[in-house]
Amino acid sequence: MSSVLAFIISFILITAGTPFLISRLKNKGLGQIVRKDGPAEHLKKEGVPTAGGLLFSLVLFLVALLQGETSPLLVWTVFAVICFSLLGFSDDYIKLQGNRSLGLKARHKIFLMVLFSSLAGFYIYLYLPEATRLMVPFSSKEIHLDWLVVPFVIAVYLATANAVNLTDGLDGLAAGTCALAFLGFAVTSSLLGNPTGTYLAATGLGLCLGFLWFNCYPADIIMGDTGSLALGAFLASIAVFQGLALFLLLVGGVFVLVTLSVIIQVIYFRLTGGKRILRMSPLHHHFELSGWAEPRIVIRFWIAGVLFLCFGIWGIM
Repeated sequence: MSSVLAFIISFILITAGTPFLISRLKNKGLGQIVRKDGPAEHLKKEGVPTAGGLLFSLVLFLVALLQGETSPLLVWTVFAVICFSLLGFSDDYIKLQGNRSLGLKARHKIFLMVLFSSLAGFYIYLYLPEATRLMVPFSSKEIHLDWLVVPFVIAVYLATANAVNLTDGLDGLAAGTCALAFLGFAVTSSLLGNPTGTYLAATGLGLCLGFLWFNCYPADIIMGDTGSLALGAFLASIAVFQGLALFLLLVGGVFVLVTLSVIIQVIYFRLTGGKRILRMSPLHHHFELSGWAEPRIVIRFWIAGVLFLCFGIWGIM
């Protein structure tokens, strides 16, 4: 099946299934729990159906079956997305059942992420020596990771999943930014002659745009950790199995900035005894507290995402 058809089918399945999911989540009372110390504007999001990313792994699995062929990239991407989605759902479920904004303990989440991603790392090291070669953007050089591919793959999965999770703080922000990243991988995989990578990236693009139809401001549904961790694992899989992890840093530049804003805030807070360099982290909340309207922040972050997308593609050509 072609990548264009994969995009169309994933988009249709998400747009057709999300209204049903919204209805079911409302009936079950599975609504967003908002942090009381966050921006006041977010209080209106209280009760919006969450865990909307439940459909991501299901649709990916169905579209993967339609491919009719199997490859390590396809199989491991589906496996990683399902695992991270289940982990995210567990986190969301604990929040909802406990009526709190915090779910699984951080150390438990990290342990499970390391466990899932280490399986992919060891598979690449043992059976896919070509994936241990890391392409360097803006250069014809490659970095040969050898056994270091295992900790490297773990780091990529952890960083990407958590970066997408941090970015999922405003309506449509994570879905739109992920859509741009998937578009970048679709173009790059096509240029590199990897049809499976193009197929999966097109599927991810369809997922994100279909979900964005309901997740744009004001959101009818929120993806939750169920969706953000799944999308992070999706992007990480496409990257590590094609040796494109450094490309992910470029095309996912918005994720990098958001994550750095949190790291810088924490370090500055500890070094200065409680002072903050930003009004609030992640970065998008700083702009909210600076008076920017939520849609304006999201659109400007998308514009930045387009620029990073172009920069990333340029680095591979």
